[in-house]
Amino acid sequence: MFFHSVMKYKLLSFILLFIIPFQLFSQISAEKKLRDCVESLCNDKKLKGSLFSMKLINCETGATVFEYQPDRKLIPASIQKLLTAGIALENLGKNHVFSTTVSCDGYISADSSLYGNVYIAGGGDPTFCSEKFLKIATDTLFEQILSSFFNAGFYKINGKIIIDDSYFNGKHNVSEPVHPSWEWEDIGNYYGAGVYGLNFNENTFTVKVSCSDNSVIDMHCEYPCNEHIMSQLVTDINIVSRDSSANFSSASSFLSSNYLIYGEIPVGQTVEINCSMQNPAEVFTFWFNDYLHSRGITVKNEITAQSSEKYVIYEIKSPKLSSIAKSALHTSNNLFSDAIFRNLARHKTEDPSFSGAAKTLTKLLKNHKLNVDDIHIVDGSGLSRHNLLTANFMCDYLREIKRSIPDFNSYLPSPGSENSTLKYFMSNYSGKNRIFLKSGSMTGVLNYAGYIVGKNGATMCLTVMTNNFLCKTRDLRPKLEHLISLAAEL
Repeated sequence: MFFHSVMKYKLLSFILLFIIPFQLFSQISAEKKLRDCVESLCNDKKLKGSLFSMKLINCETGATVFEYQPDRKLIPASIQKLLTAGIALENLGKNHVFSTTVSCDGYISADSSLYGNVYIAGGGDPTFCSEKFLKIATDTLFEQILSSFFNAGFYKINGKIIIDDSYFNGKHNVSEPVHPSWEWEDIGNYYGAGVYGLNFNENTFTVKVSCSDNSVIDMHCEYPCNEHIMSQLVTDINIVSRDSSANFSSASSFLSSNYLIYGEIPVGQTVEINCSMQNPAEVFTFWFNDYLHSRGITVKNEITAQSSEKYVIYEIKSPKLSSIAKSALHTSNNLFSDAIFRNLARHKTEDPSFSGAAKTLTKLLKNHKLNVDDIHIVDGSGLSRHNLLTANFMCDYLREIKRSIPDFNSYLPSPGSENSTLKYFMSNYSGKNRIFLKSGSMTGVLNYAGYIVGKNGATMCLTVMTNNFLCKTRDLRPKLEHLISLAAEL
């Protein structure tokens, strides 16, 4: 017994004298490496004049682990999506769905003809007819709508198919698909697609531009582009030498019906340009009518005076909000995020405009007793440069939303995740499965925010923001990879 007591005493003494001091030294060493990395980053000549901010807190206690100028108000870019997704999941619920309804009025004759109109009312569903997200052909959805006609008892339409895409119209009943502060070049590209009451194919289409060996340029559009869109394309394309790189973009304006495709194409190459679609309801109508014609369904296409109230014959429900929000955070889908943003306002207030949605989100954030004086919100995706927030605010928010939604970190990708903006980020880091991040980037902006599970098992909230740099993003990204890997070693 005495021998065992002595051995226990010696073991305890060994732990106190050697192991605990070693662990404490390791912790101090890890913190010093992180401080040195931040200092090196801020003194980097390539980042001279740029703005850097960082905050790392213990998710359970809220205690600050590390910080560097966390009160700077900076452009968040796509880490803004964290606010949109979390607050929407909390207030609408993970099982919330967008709904598109098919209705009709009038009466059905003995020969199965509808003497009335068919109404397809969009419910803001950003996944509607998205073959990429739903993994089903658009014709499958068209077939479902057609089946609803048959189930209602008509095969002919002596009226018109009327599309209602007013779901997101504000209190003045004005369509506002994009925020006024979005840049002209952005709204022409796929990532700047506007959000409508009825969306179609994520409101995008693809243009293929080829330059033959004889320097002859050929251009054509892929589905769902149609002849009307083709007639609106305006090009400014220069041919460059075969060993040059292609450089293309697209631009559009809601003050004009044209799409501008511009850039440089090397001889012998083919380039794909993904463009935003200005009138998804019109494009949907074109292809749905084309489908009905192919099935032998006749549509008079003249509005029949309403002789009775409309009645719903079919409802198309989106996937659950949890699935859409997770996709938005993994792929940084702006359309999904802004649809969620405005749908939140549609359910909480009577004003789903951008300004109304911004007020709604700010109010709901304030309910968490967060300091909303530290932020300025204008959209849900982060595409606008008018958005501002601090690293302090983002970390406090991440802590609060995880208390409300304990598995919120599971909505974020880990480094190396397939089909995410982090696919090639820190993909070789051994502790990547302990990291859950949302990235945010635009010209001169590169940010990361999310959760890190430290080596001691404690979950930390992290925000790293870099603004106003002039170097290439690809030169800055490895430096932030190293920074975040050091934070994960704490």
